[in-house]
Amino acid sequence: MKFDSFIQSIDMGHCQDQQQREALFDLVLFLIVADGVITEQETQFMRKWLGTIEWSADVSKEEYYTTTLLKCYAAIKTNTVDDYLTHRAKLLIDNDMKQQAMQLVRDVALTDGELDDAEQQAINLLSEVLEK
Repeated sequence: MKFDSFIQSIDMGHCQDQQQREALFDLVLFLIVADGVITEQETQFMRKWLGTIEWSADVSKEEYYTTTLLKCYAAIKTNTVDDYLTHRAKLLIDNDMKQQAMQLVRDVALTDGELDDAEQQAINLLSEVLEK
Protein backbone atom coordinates (compact mmCIF):
# COMPACT_ATOMS: atom_id res chain seq x y z
CA MET A 1 0.00 0.00 0.00
CA LYS A 2 1.13 3.50 -0.67
CA PHE A 3 -0.01 5.27 2.48
CA ASP A 4 3.00 7.56 2.58
CA SER A 5 1.63 9.37 -0.46
CA PHE A 6 -1.62 10.01 1.44
CA ILE A 7 0.17 11.69 4.31
CA GLN A 8 1.55 14.26 1.90
CA SER A 9 -1.85 15.00 0.40
CA ILE A 10 -3.58 15.54 3.73
CA ASP A 11 -3.61 19.16 4.83
CA MET A 12 -5.11 19.29 8.27
CA GLY A 13 -4.34 23.03 8.46
CA HIS A 14 -7.60 23.75 6.65
CA CYS A 15 -9.63 21.99 9.31
CA GLN A 16 -11.82 24.38 11.27
CA ASP A 17 -12.19 22.50 14.51
CA GLN A 18 -11.44 19.40 16.52
CA GLN A 19 -14.77 17.77 15.74
CA GLN A 20 -14.14 17.87 12.01
CA ARG A 21 -10.59 16.56 12.44
CA GLU A 22 -11.91 13.66 14.47
CA ALA A 23 -14.71 12.92 11.99
CA LEU A 24 -12.31 12.87 9.05
CA PHE A 25 -9.97 10.53 10.92
CA ASP A 26 -12.90 8.29 11.92
CA LEU A 27 -14.15 7.93 8.35
CA VAL A 28 -10.72 7.01 7.00
CA LEU A 29 -10.13 4.55 9.84
CA PHE A 30 -13.50 2.94 9.13
CA LEU A 31 -12.56 2.38 5.48
CA ILE A 32 -9.40 0.63 6.63
CA VAL A 33 -11.42 -1.57 9.01
CA ALA A 34 -14.28 -2.22 6.55
CA ASP A 35 -12.57 -4.99 4.60
CA GLY A 36 -11.97 -6.96 7.79
CA VAL A 37 -8.17 -6.86 7.59
CA ILE A 38 -5.95 -4.21 9.15
CA THR A 39 -2.34 -4.61 8.18
CA GLU A 40 0.59 -3.37 10.23
CA GLN A 41 1.27 -0.83 7.49
CA GLU A 42 -2.27 0.53 7.75
CA THR A 43 -1.98 0.74 11.54
CA GLN A 44 1.34 2.56 11.29
CA PHE A 45 -0.08 4.97 8.72
CA MET A 46 -3.11 5.85 10.83
CA ARG A 47 -1.03 6.33 13.99
CA LYS A 48 1.50 8.45 12.09
CA TRP A 49 -1.29 10.54 10.58
CA LEU A 50 -2.99 10.98 13.94
CA GLY A 51 0.34 12.17 15.30
CA THR A 52 0.33 15.04 12.78
CA ILE A 53 -3.20 16.22 13.53
CA GLU A 54 -3.60 19.36 15.62
CA TRP A 55 -5.24 18.08 18.80
CA SER A 56 -7.31 20.01 21.33
CA ALA A 57 -9.40 17.23 22.86
CA ASP A 58 -9.33 16.14 26.51
CA VAL A 59 -8.66 12.55 25.50
CA SER A 60 -5.18 11.54 24.34
CA LYS A 61 -4.58 10.66 20.72
CA GLU A 62 -3.74 7.06 21.65
CA GLU A 63 -6.95 6.67 23.64
CA TYR A 64 -8.92 8.27 20.81
CA TYR A 65 -7.42 5.88 18.26
CA THR A 66 -8.26 2.82 20.37
CA THR A 67 -11.78 4.01 21.13
CA THR A 68 -12.48 4.86 17.50
CA LEU A 69 -11.16 1.50 16.32
CA LEU A 70 -13.50 -0.25 18.76
CA LYS A 71 -16.42 1.89 17.55
CA CYS A 72 -15.69 0.89 13.95
CA TYR A 73 -15.67 -2.81 14.87
CA ALA A 74 -18.85 -2.39 16.94
CA ALA A 75 -20.66 -0.69 14.05
CA ILE A 76 -19.77 -3.62 11.79
CA LYS A 77 -20.65 -6.27 14.36
CA THR A 78 -23.99 -4.70 15.30
CA ASN A 79 -24.93 -3.86 11.71
CA THR A 80 -25.08 -0.12 12.44
CA VAL A 81 -22.51 0.96 9.86
CA ASP A 82 -24.89 3.32 8.09
CA ASP A 83 -25.75 5.11 11.33
CA TYR A 84 -22.10 5.37 12.37
CA LEU A 85 -20.90 6.68 9.02
CA THR A 86 -23.81 9.10 8.63
CA HIS A 87 -23.25 10.51 12.11
CA ARG A 88 -19.53 11.03 11.53
CA ALA A 89 -20.01 12.43 8.02
CA LYS A 90 -22.56 15.00 9.19
CA LEU A 91 -19.91 16.46 11.50
CA LEU A 92 -18.02 17.63 8.42
CA ILE A 93 -19.46 21.05 7.74
CA ASP A 94 -16.82 22.64 5.52
CA ASN A 95 -17.03 21.85 1.82
CA ASP A 96 -13.25 21.42 1.66
CA MET A 97 -13.41 18.84 4.45
CA LYS A 98 -16.24 16.98 2.74
CA GLN A 99 -14.31 16.83 -0.53
CA GLN A 100 -11.14 15.78 1.26
CA ALA A 101 -13.04 13.04 3.11
CA MET A 102 -14.50 11.63 -0.11
CA GLN A 103 -11.12 11.63 -1.82
CA LEU A 104 -9.40 10.00 1.15
CA VAL A 105 -11.96 7.23 1.65
CA ARG A 106 -11.86 6.41 -2.06
CA ASP A 107 -8.06 6.39 -2.08
CA VAL A 108 -7.78 4.30 1.08
CA ALA A 109 -10.34 1.78 -0.16
CA LEU A 110 -8.40 1.30 -3.39
CA THR A 111 -4.86 1.12 -1.98
CA ASP A 112 -4.88 -2.67 -1.71
CA GLY A 113 -6.02 -3.00 -5.31
CA GLU A 114 -9.40 -4.42 -4.36
CA LEU A 115 -12.66 -2.72 -3.53
CA ASP A 116 -14.75 -5.11 -1.48
CA ASP A 117 -18.52 -4.84 -1.01
CA ALA A 118 -18.30 -3.30 2.48
CA GLU A 119 -15.93 -0.60 1.24
CA GLN A 120 -18.14 0.14 -1.77
CA GLN A 121 -21.24 0.41 0.40
CA ALA A 122 -19.45 2.80 2.77
CA ILE A 123 -18.28 4.96 -0.13
CA ASN A 124 -21.77 5.02 -1.64
CA LEU A 125 -23.33 6.09 1.67
CA LEU A 126 -20.70 8.75 2.29
CA SER A 127 -21.18 10.05 -1.22
CA GLU A 128 -24.90 10.45 -0.55
CA VAL A 129 -24.33 12.22 2.77
CA LEU A 130 -21.37 14.40 1.85
CA GLU A 131 -22.15 15.36 -1.72
CA LYS A 132 -25.64 16.75 -1.09
